[in-house]
Parts: sequence; C-alpha cells; structure tokens
Amino acid sequence: MLESLKKLFRPDDVIASLSVFPEIDDAKIANELDLEGVGRARGSQSQPAQGATTADHVETAVRARIESLRRNGLERYEGNRTIYNERLARAGQARKEVDIVAGDTRADFLAEVKIRKAKMTSSIERLKESYDYRVSFRRKYNLDRPARQFEGWFRFILVAVIFIVIECFLNAYLFSGMNEQGLLGGLFQALIISLVNVVGSVMLGFFACGLNHTHPIRKLGGLVALVLWFALAVALNLAVAHFRDLLEGSVAWRDALTLAVVNVKANPLGLASLESWVLFAIGFMISALSFLKGWHAHDPFPGYAAVEKALDDARLTYEADLVDAIDELSEKRREAIDKLKDADQQVRDGISSAIDALFGRTALDAHLQAFLEQCDMKLAHLLAIYRDANRAARPLPEPASFSQTLGFTPFAPTQIEISRKHGAEAEVERVSATVDAAIREIFQTFTEAVEAFHQLEEVQRGRHLTQEAA
Repeated sequence: MLESLKKLFRPDDVIASLSVFPEIDDAKIANELDLEGVGRARGSQSQPAQGATTADHVETAVRARIESLRRNGLERYEGNRTIYNERLARAGQARKEVDIVAGDTRADFLAEVKIRKAKMTSSIERLKESYDYRVSFRRKYNLDRPARQFEGWFRFILVAVIFIVIECFLNAYLFSGMNEQGLLGGLFQALIISLVNVVGSVMLGFFACGLNHTHPIRKLGGLVALVLWFALAVALNLAVAHFRDLLEGSVAWRDALTLAVVNVKANPLGLASLESWVLFAIGFMISALSFLKGWHAHDPFPGYAAVEKALDDARLTYEADLVDAIDELSEKRREAIDKLKDADQQVRDGISSAIDALFGRTALDAHLQAFLEQCDMKLAHLLAIYRDANRAARPLPEPASFSQTLGFTPFAPTQIEISRKHGAEAEVERVSATVDAAIREIFQTFTEAVEAFHQLEEVQRGRHLTQEAA
C-alpha cells in the first residue's frame, strides 16, 4: 500500500544551478564569424550605407547565434519549472493516498479481529458446554465439592511398588529360615505373594468406588469388588500364614503349598505360631492400604473426576486460545500502526521535498535572470566588435542602424505562488490528522476485540451470550 506513496514522491534528480543554462563563449562566436575582418572589409566599402536604418546581415547573424543559445536556455528553464510544479502538485495528492492506506489498514485489522473471533468460537462453546455439564452432574448426584483428580501414574505406581517392597522384605525375612535357599529363596516367594496381594487389592479398590454411585448396577458392581477384595485379603494372607506354619513343622516346601489351602478350608484360624499371625496381619494391612490406594486413586464418585478434568482441559484450551488471539492482534496492531506511521513519514518527506522545490524554483528564476542578462551583454559585445571595426575602416560617417541595440523580447517568468507552500504545509497537518484518527480507531478496535473475548467466568456462566444478544 505504501508503494503508491513512494512512487508519488520519487526523486527527479533536478537541482537548480547555473549549469541549467549554457555559458555563452563570445570569443568563439567572434572568431567563427570573423567579426573584425568582416567589419573592416565592409567599412572600407562604406557598408552598410550611411542611410541604413536596419541591421545588416552580419548583425542579424550575430543576433541569431545568441538567440539560439537564449532559446535553448529558456527551453531548459521550462523543463525544470515543469518538474518543480509537479513536485508541488504531488503534495495535494498525498492525502488521498494516505486516506487509502489508512482505510486499507483499518479494514485489514478489522478482518483479523473477525478471524480471531471465529477461531475462538470452538473453545468458547466447549468451555460453556463443559461447565454446564459439570453443573448438571453435580446437581444430579448432589455433589457440592471439587473432584479429586488422578495423581499421576508415576506417583501411583511408586506407592504400589513401595507396598510391594515392604511386604516382600517382611515376608522374605519370615520365610528365609525355612527355605533351603535362605533369604534369597524366601525373597522370591515373598515377591510373588506381594505382587498378587498389592496389585489385586489396588484393582479391586478402584472398582469398589462404584459403591458411591447412585445407579443400582454401579453400586452392585462396587459391592462385588469390595466382597472380592475382603475374600482375597483374608484367604490369601491366611493361606500364607498356614504355609509358614507347615514349613516350621518340617513339611516339604512343595507339599506345604498344597496343604496350606486345605488347612485354610478346614481350620482357617488355626495358626500355630505368633509369627504366622504377624505374617497374616502384615499381609492384610498391606492389602487394606493397597485397597484404599485404589479407592482414592481418583475421585471416589465414579465419573466425577473425568467431568472435572474435561472442564479443566476446556479452560486451559480457552486460555491458550485467548492468549494467542491477544498476542496475534497485538502484533497486527503494531504492524498496522507502523504502516500508518510510515505513510505519514513518506508524506512529510515528500511535502518537504515539494517545499524545497518551491525554493528551488526561486533559485531557478534568479539564475534565469542572470542568463538573460548575459545574452544581452554578449550580443552587445559582439555587435560592438563588428561595428568598431567597421567604423575604423569607413571613409564615411556610420549609418544610423549602428545606434540600435537589437535586444531580445523580454521574458517574464510566471510568478511563484507562496501560498502553495502554506497549502502543502496544511496537507501535512491533514495527513497527520488522518493517520492519528486511524491509529486511534485501531486501538479502539483492539480494545473492543479483547473485551469481546470475555473473561473465563463470563464464558462459563453464559454472560457473553446475553451480551452478544443485547
């Protein structure tokens, strides 16, 4: 858009100087025309005649040579004057070009605002719908607390591993005395038992959260998970305790694995040693902690954490889109203002050049006047050479024509209108006012656009819809 302004004020490489006008070499002309020789020859013949009242052909030739040079200088003057006038004329066109630039810049910025608003529509709708769904979910299930979010797989697995390691080493210590491979053999057996105990309890604790739900089937599923966990915790850890009793009774390791299950069925509480009861208590405690870990891995009410997370994701998406929109509009605003300021500067520089042209025209007229005076002086000098030589050789008095000056028709250059300078300066002020108004409008549009995006709580509660409808 600025190219038109740059072309409008393109440089024309014209500077007022004496070089615009040719320098007249009167000595060369006198030699070429042989004015002294011709003057003596014609004077000795009493030519021109004493009664001649008009210039003879020699004087006419001298005048024609000077007039040719004079005409060439005037043609150069007219060419330069036209250029200077064009410079001044450009100042009047500048404001129209700036109006176009300002209009296009405003239109481009408004278009960018509409584009950013359209891009924000999806995130606004998602945020509003996610918020409304959470409201209805809370109302439906009578929830008045924030949802507990999943703590992350790293922490979840880390806690489970800690439970496994603790139980594994405690069991390994209690098994190591009866295992022919010592502590290492007991550790391997304890690891298998701990994995089953911890992993099974965590999974059943996760599904047991269905007890918190209002739907009968979900409640039944949670109850089944709770019963299964209790059965697993009691049966598995009693079997482990009976297994240890059998090992203390010198029963072979493989046979003890089979007989432990039989003893649990026949006499589940018939443990023979305190260490076996400790082993059962440790296993049951680890199982209970694992069950609770699974229960509290996320919000105890099934589905509530997912609803809350969907709303959090929608908020983050909206905030990210809002930041992107404001950043993008800020950048577009900066570019638009730079364009307008550049246009303003182009016009200022161009009109300054136009004003310089006005003073350049003044200098050109002064140089023209000096050149015209030079033409008159050179003509008079060349005529004097011819006439003096003619007089010196004449036997008779000189003719009356020798008293004529043979001057040129006066040339009056067009007067410079100083008011055009004031007009050009006024154009500068009008252009600046146009640019300032466009910049203010862009700032106002930016502010209105940012306000139209609305704050997070306004979008969630649907206040933006009410405002837009109004």
